[in-house]
Amino acid sequence: MGEPREDVQSRTSRSVANHLAGYTTDLLDFISQANICTEDAERNNALAVVEDAFLQIVELVDDAAGGGRPSKAQLAAAVETYISILSKCDVHVSRAQAAKLISRIRPALNEAIAGLFGQEVDVSKAVRSRLFRAATLALEKHRLARQKSGVVVAGFGDDELFPSLVAVETDGLIGSLRLDKLDETRVVRNVDGAGDRQGDVDCATAAIVPFAQREMVDMFMGGVDPGFLDWLTSIEELLFDFGQDVSEAAGQLNSRGRKALREAAKATMADFLERATDWMKERHSDQIIAVVEQLPKQELADMAEALLSITSLRRRVSPDDEDVGGPIDVATISKGDGFQWTRGKHVGQNVR
Repeated sequence: MGEPREDVQSRTSRSVANHLAGYTTDLLDFISQANICTEDAERNNALAVVEDAFLQIVELVDDAAGGGRPSKAQLAAAVETYISILSKCDVHVSRAQAAKLISRIRPALNEAIAGLFGQEVDVSKAVRSRLFRAATLALEKHRLARQKSGVVVAGFGDDELFPSLVAVETDGLIGSLRLDKLDETRVVRNVDGAGDRQGDVDCATAAIVPFAQREMVDMFMGGVDPGFLDWLTSIEELLFDFGQDVSEAAGQLNSRGRKALREAAKATMADFLERATDWMKERHSDQIIAVVEQLPKQELADMAEALLSITSLRRRVSPDDEDVGGPIDVATISKGDGFQWTRGKHVGQNVR
């Protein structure tokens, strides 16, 4: 007779329960070993990773062409630049395994090359070969594609008195090959010592950690639209132009002076952004965190739901893709009460 199911589950839980990171490792191992991908899904995952690499090459070509029609030389240079970038990354799967994946999607890649590059440039045999080399590297190297997704594991390990959070990003799974490419694995622990770091651990007395579509949470925490901060970098050009006009009017600007002026404009802009960030932290995020530290669990759950709702509303009334929305389920996790649903269809089905 086989071992009782509950004993197997208990033994498995004990093996990973000391720290939350163990649960994350166990989850990723399960996903990579389980037969959860159809052949079509495996093919589509590989194709999506490679097409993203091709789109990045297209962007390099467009930048080089400056809005004009790109040349063969510009395409070839962009491909070599991208290959050089990928070559510096760590290996994730063997070259032979990546090449095997490429052979399965070769017809689709030829179509992608024709659609993305062939309309603007006559792709030579040599450049096509280098594009396939870039495609192989995209699968081979430890570097996330931009169509990545993520999973967040939160809670307590048996040896943890305070909650932990582990965030992992992935760009897909293909057969027995794990293409999760852990670009970012971080743990946030609610311990004394706000702002401290211990290795890959961010330590704080409390934290609000947004994922995916985070612009509204960032605005709530900082009091300023993050896009506005990006726009403020244009001040650097204004500072340079103003200094150049003044210097030229005084007849005191040569090539060396122009270079020094550019560096001064960059330094001034960097100092301005640092001061702006410090102001946002002192006047907004630090004050919010100080209150969050004292909130009861139910109010924390209400705040999380509100932040999701306002993000959904913003997406609904903006031209951006509405990829946040629908019913919101909210749960709390505590050392004493365990996992409890507080909002949504699962309320009443709490797990201990």
